[in-house]
Amino acid sequence: MSDYAVKEAPREPPFRRDVLSRSDAPTKPLLPATYRNRHHMVRLVNVDIRSFLECELDVDRLNRIHKWLWLVGLPAAPRPLHYQALKKREIAVAEQLDLHLVWSPSRIFIKPLPRFLLCPAFWRASICPSELLYRTAYGFLLSYIALVEREIDYNIAIEKGLIPKEITWPDWLAFAEEVMLTSAQTRAYLFQPSTTSLSSLEMHMPVNPRFFYGELRVGRLNWIYRLVLGHPRGYWSGCTTYGAFVRENINSLISLFAYTTIVLSAMQVGLATSFLAEDYAFGMASYVFSVFSIAAPLVAIAAILGVLGVLFTINLLRTLRIRRKRKRQGAGV
Repeated sequence: MSDYAVKEAPREPPFRRDVLSRSDAPTKPLLPATYRNRHHMVRLVNVDIRSFLECELDVDRLNRIHKWLWLVGLPAAPRPLHYQALKKREIAVAEQLDLHLVWSPSRIFIKPLPRFLLCPAFWRASICPSELLYRTAYGFLLSYIALVEREIDYNIAIEKGLIPKEITWPDWLAFAEEVMLTSAQTRAYLFQPSTTSLSSLEMHMPVNPRFFYGELRVGRLNWIYRLVLGHPRGYWSGCTTYGAFVRENINSLISLFAYTTIVLSAMQVGLATSFLAEDYAFGMASYVFSVFSIAAPLVAIAAILGVLGVLFTINLLRTLRIRRKRKRQGAGV
């Protein structure tokens, strides 16, 4: 590389106004005292702030399947909070960033906006030096600009604890306007004009690729993780016991059995008529489907039990591995 190569300009926070420094608001710490790392071990935040931020702003699970996200959600900014209420989705607070804006028919996970992302001094000291942290934090911040659009959205966010309570509605308006005026690319990301393609935005927007998509459907994420990456658990499962896992899948089988019963009854009626009884193609189709209706439930039940066995083995090995590690650390387990 040439000695005269132009160095990249230092990154700056996407805003300058510190909405947390009002004189009439009590001062609160920006960071929590502890966090859990990727190995689920409790660690002090102040010992290594960089490691905390890498865990706090981790969306690697979604980036791993980025090329499949077009099957999971729209390449657009998320809809505001009041729209989620209109869709009858309950807002569930989730501190994992890779669950932010992941939804099922009855609820949507939303990560609260942490205080440190509202402090420009913290951005300069801890986020701007890292391109990965900057792009992820910036995308997360822009998702909140889209979520809290109207005053009713602000009221919902305060009620659910999604943004700090000391931030007033006028404070949020000024903050959102400053972030939106940071660059033309920011406005293009939020509004997605028809003349701007997703690929061109990805080349210019300083955000993590995950945030080029808004709301993501958890059911499709689960199937992508199972079929593409081979993870039996999927992306996220609401089943907390093996019994719940069996019941969830048996319910799907019951629907399949009901449909099979209807088709077999219709075929039986068809074979009773002289017109279809003498039709070779219909007779062969009835024969094949009859065999399928006998074999399919047995195969499906065997598959469910097989997956259940795999999950039990994985959980058992994980428990034993953690137990051995805790023993080496001197714990009486």
